[in-house]
Amino acid sequence: MKKILLLLFLYISISYSQNTDDKLRALNLHNQVRADVGSIALVWSDKLEKDALNYAKVLARTNNFKHSNSTNGENLTTSIEWEENQGVRKYIYSETPLYDASLGWYEEIRDYRYSKFREFRLSAKIVGHYTQMVWIGTKQVGIASAISKDGNVYVVARYYPAGNIIGQFPY
Repeated sequence: MKKILLLLFLYISISYSQNTDDKLRALNLHNQVRADVGSIALVWSDKLEKDALNYAKVLARTNNFKHSNSTNGENLTTSIEWEENQGVRKYIYSETPLYDASLGWYEEIRDYRYSKFREFRLSAKIVGHYTQMVWIGTKQVGIASAISKDGNVYVVARYYPAGNIIGQFPY
C-alpha cells in the first residue's frame, strides 16, 4: 500500500510540476510577439498560473479537451508524442511544454490577416490563440500543464483581462 501511495505521489508531482525556465521562456515568447505588434509586455501571474494548473488537472483527469467557463482569456493545447518499438509505445515529453504550446499558438500568425475579431466560423482559419497572445488590453498571463494517465499533455494559459472581443481589433 505504501508503495502504491508513493508511486501515486511521484506521478502527481511529476505530472503537475512546472519548470521555472519553461515559464520564463513562454512569457518571453509572448512578450516578443506582443512587442512586434506594439502591445505592452505581459506580467506573469501566479494566480492565473494556479487557475490554469487547476484546469489542466481537470483536463488530464477527464481526458476531455474543451474550453472552461472562465471569464479570463484562455488558450488550450494538447499534445502527445511517442515512439513505437515492437508494439510498445514509449512516451516522449518535452522539457518545455509551456514554451512549445506558446510557439504553436504564435504559429497561427501565418493564417492571420489584421482585422476586427469575429465569431468563429467553420470555414475560417484558427487564429484566436494568436490574437489572445497579442491582445492589446491583456496585461497578465499564467500558464500550466498536466499529464493524463494515458500520457496526454494538456497546456492551459489564462489571460487577464480576456481578449478576443468580437468587433474589436486585437492591437
